[in-house]
Amino acid sequence: MQPNDNNVFKILTIDGGGIKGLYSASILARIEEKTGKKIGDYFDMICGTSTGGLIALALSNRISAQEIADMYLNKGREIFPISENKSFRYFQRKWQFFKQLLWRGKFSAEPLRKILEEMFGETTMGEAKNLLCIPSYNLINGMPRVFKFPHKEGNFFMDKDIQMVDVALATSAAPTYLPIHEHKNILYADGGLWANNPSLCGLLEALKFFVGPQKQFATFKILSVSSVTQPSGWASTSKRNRSFRHWGNKLFQASMDGQAYFNDFFLSNIIEHIEPSGTYYRIPAPQLSKEHIGMIDMDIAHSSALKTLKGMGDQAGYHSAVQPEVLSFFDQVKTYNTNP
Repeated sequence: MQPNDNNVFKILTIDGGGIKGLYSASILARIEEKTGKKIGDYFDMICGTSTGGLIALALSNRISAQEIADMYLNKGREIFPISENKSFRYFQRKWQFFKQLLWRGKFSAEPLRKILEEMFGETTMGEAKNLLCIPSYNLINGMPRVFKFPHKEGNFFMDKDIQMVDVALATSAAPTYLPIHEHKNILYADGGLWANNPSLCGLLEALKFFVGPQKQFATFKILSVSSVTQPSGWASTSKRNRSFRHWGNKLFQASMDGQAYFNDFFLSNIIEHIEPSGTYYRIPAPQLSKEHIGMIDMDIAHSSALKTLKGMGDQAGYHSAVQPEVLSFFDQVKTYNTNP
């Protein structure tokens, strides 16, 4: 098959980050508002990890980005229960950390499951309107696992009948936050353990099956949407011999942020050396002020935190929606049809 030189394989990737998915979804909502076009109609493939995986699955069901953002805003506290009272919240967080340290995960998966069932019903991966790559981690064999749309190019069939609810729970099962997800006797943990920024997953899938000589597409474009990252630097006088109690949330968060940073750094530097050539554009994380630090985290969902995340996402979205690099993704509808 000879590729059409004007045919571009377009990939959207969305980072993980718990409730901070409200930031990412708000960015996409403002882009949809500016262009008047649904995200899912303009990307051949959508990749998302953890909360980004939930967003990716929803977009592939033609759910608008605004509906997804509204879900986080209106139901985030059901997933990550937290008091609106600041004094009570302090003790609540202490109790949640005690559970996380000695007993079980901070939160139940049942509220999230209920929300996912309302969004997806019994929809399966084989019914998606876009190609999908949703990273998770298989704890049984100790290896990364990527849930995919069962495309003919790879002769994939394994994920065809897996319900999107199960995929969303598998990619977002953050260790010590939410329970491990079991599906058909296999245990899954959060994809953020190895691919919090899933851009490399999307690029590899594209080059292996869709882009290049004798393939359908001549080139590729990646639009990567970040999450919010907290400043993670420590003073040189910090305690060096730390237990899990002293590491706290930084243990998982540092791994996720570090992986996302490296993926972005790697892609930004290698993109011009890839053959066939393509482009990579990253919508960055916002700079946090002193007031934001301590208010913003992957599991803090009180009203002030949610409003702040939404405001940050709206601001980044309005800025991104007028950038030529972003608008170019909406010049023509996607070419690859999964379920025409």
